[in-house]
Amino acid sequence: MINYSEFSDVELVELLQSEYEDIAAYTAIYDRYRKLLVLHANRMLGDVELAKDVVQELFTTFYQQRKTLNINTSLSAYLYKMVRNKVFNNLKHAKVKLNYAEDFFNYTQNSGELADEQVCLKELADAIESEIEKLPIKMREIFELSRKQFLSHQEIATRLNLSKKTVNNQINLAIKKISGNNLLHT
Repeated sequence: MINYSEFSDVELVELLQSEYEDIAAYTAIYDRYRKLLVLHANRMLGDVELAKDVVQELFTTFYQQRKTLNINTSLSAYLYKMVRNKVFNNLKHAKVKLNYAEDFFNYTQNSGELADEQVCLKELADAIESEIEKLPIKMREIFELSRKQFLSHQEIATRLNLSKKTVNNQINLAIKKISGNNLLHT
């Protein structure tokens, strides 16, 4: 049985990249560097579990790219650089997620307030409409021409063959009746 722990890093990489794709060589590299790389990642992240995840991700990438690896330095330097890059990518991704979460939180806070306002406004509009329905017919007609169709007092007076003063008095009385129920203030 071959003892892979006795092979040099260069020999292990060559075995891993050979046509036989020696998985035992990969396992030997993993066993040789995993703990050291987790310690290194933990120093940068301050979170052991996250450091383990980063190193696991590193070794997955390392294995997937085994055929195209171009290691110009020592294997340890190459792996440490991979850890650093993975940590930076992880931190950058975490920052993006945090920004997204903050934006989403702000949106939900604002849209929640808007929804509450819309509900309140709908309830107020319904209450006002209910009070308008209780007005005497002629007073309601004058009020609706003023507030819903936006006609001037003179236009209402002309349309209904009333004096402008009568229209003005009817609108003021309607407002008092509605606001007497604390629903509408002018």
